[in-house]
Amino acid sequence: MSELPFRHRRFGYTVLNVSDIEKSTAFATEVFGLDLAGEGSNGQRFFRCGPKHHDIILRPSTSAAFVRSALELESEEELDKAHAHFSKLGWKPAWVSGDETKELGLERAFRIREPLCGIEWEYYARISYTTVPCKNRMTDFQGGMHFGLLVPNCKAMTDCVVDHMGFAVSDYLEGWPISLVRAQPNPNHHSFAPVGHPAGKLGFHHVAFMVNSIDDIGRLFNRVKKMGVKVQFGMGRHPTSGSIHLYIYDPDNMVWEYTLGMEQFPEINPREPRRMAATPDNFDLWGAVPEMDTFMNPVPVITG
Repeated sequence: MSELPFRHRRFGYTVLNVSDIEKSTAFATEVFGLDLAGEGSNGQRFFRCGPKHHDIILRPSTSAAFVRSALELESEEELDKAHAHFSKLGWKPAWVSGDETKELGLERAFRIREPLCGIEWEYYARISYTTVPCKNRMTDFQGGMHFGLLVPNCKAMTDCVVDHMGFAVSDYLEGWPISLVRAQPNPNHHSFAPVGHPAGKLGFHHVAFMVNSIDDIGRLFNRVKKMGVKVQFGMGRHPTSGSIHLYIYDPDNMVWEYTLGMEQFPEINPREPRRMAATPDNFDLWGAVPEMDTFMNPVPVITG
């Protein structure tokens, strides 16, 4: 493995705009099982599934959108290395103000927009932890996360994050309609999934939370049926990561996932990425078929 430009600890969190903050709060807490952890000065709400200050932020807006993702690095030294790396690339990393980092529970952070699609990425190394247990006990969350975006060109986006952002390909589908990449040296099979859109659209695909038990996925499956929440994909099992999955829609038609059992990669001598078959009978080990409305008409990504 070539030397990394900087070292990730984990995928940190996602920020989404929502059209009705009260409906989205009810979904996040009563359906998905997160704790409401606080509210920011502009009305944004923080939600957590473990001891971190937050695992996702929902911002009130006139319409739904993906805002940014945040990646947690191993140390403050790695954060400075990342800032210098992106400065050298000419990506103009911008430090987040002290007032905002305080509200976000972060020590320091900076943001970039990668030049290919204009997607915003945030980097930090230290986030506040709390000893107060989560009150919402309906799900036993493991703590890991990942996200996916619809992009105009999957191969180009994959090359961008691998060549410049410290990711590695774990698997990809033949023809590069989808790739699954991990934020090195984090062992999770993937932290980010760029999914090529046939019409060249840029949009939100999904955000995923790792759980500890098949019972958590089974309970969510029955909970959403009782509550009238639409399933997007699953229950099923991915042939790439081996994860058991269930994807559901939130009130803005954005997709949230429970995932269990992701393949883990060693830092030294990991296996080579696999070129996976892209035929429909290879798409899911249990025969699950995704609902395609969000794929063709995605929630947008804010790019500037």
